[in-house]
Amino acid sequence: MKVALVCQSLLLSRALKSFLGDLVVPYKQCDFVISDKKIELDKPIFYISSNDGNLIIPFSKSSLLIELDKFFQRLIMFQGNVDDMMPQSKHAFDLEEKITVLTEKFREELIQTIRGYYGN
Repeated sequence: MKVALVCQSLLLSRALKSFLGDLVVPYKQCDFVISDKKIELDKPIFYISSNDGNLIIPFSKSSLLIELDKFFQRLIMFQGNVDDMMPQSKHAFDLEEKITVLTEKFREELIQTIRGYYGN
């Protein structure tokens, strides 16, 4: 998960940088944006507000991380192009696909061996 910050509040921006550390990246490299104002961007926005956002102010570091993780998981689940959201997911998908192919091949060979043994 990589995030960019677009905040009006300097205090909020610094708190988020402190809480998130290396997860904060430039806009072009981010998976989504964290903002304290309603803006339109070409990337998903995690909105922090005092009354109606994805996260309500005040918040703790742990509640921030939990809500960010939930938001990111929803993005992955509902996004049409998951590879754009999380490049490493393509590698995970490739690995899952290889495992599926191997287990299916093993299953077929096992069935053939059992049928051959019992003469079916």
